[in-house]
Amino acid sequence: MSAIIIGAIAALVGYFLYRHFAGGAGAVFEKDDPRLLAAKTEARGSLPAFWAALEEGDPANRDFMLKFNLNHGSGLADNESIWAVEVERRDGRIFGKLGNQPVNRNYRAGQEVEIAPEAIDDWGYFREDVAQGNYVTRLMLETAPAGVAKRQREAMGW
Repeated sequence: MSAIIIGAIAALVGYFLYRHFAGGAGAVFEKDDPRLLAAKTEARGSLPAFWAALEEGDPANRDFMLKFNLNHGSGLADNESIWAVEVERRDGRIFGKLGNQPVNRNYRAGQEVEIAPEAIDDWGYFREDVAQGNYVTRLMLETAPAGVAKRQREAMGW
């Protein structure tokens, strides 16, 4: 096989591995876990950096995502923290498409949803090939099996 085909196959495999690991529930924390609360607080506090990079339009920045509680404001007792991709702001509101199939059966992967600012738990994007943000993801990797964490860190450029 030519080097171009091998490179394309490797890139596709890497992309799908990233999407698999980034979209799944890699770890479960209690809602009041202090480590989780600290990661969410740090992510929310640094959201201006996310918005600035998104609005900048630099082609080196790509794959902008927000992690948020899908069930926020629904009256459901359970949180469902899920990634939204293709994030944008329109008319002062935040929208994105669900990055994977949610547990909540009222939604489906790829569906556009409005994201309440107070429901945001984390954010991320890639600058060049290095993931930015991902505060909750970094915490999850601390509890992941060593091999999984190593592969995920490599996929994230860390």
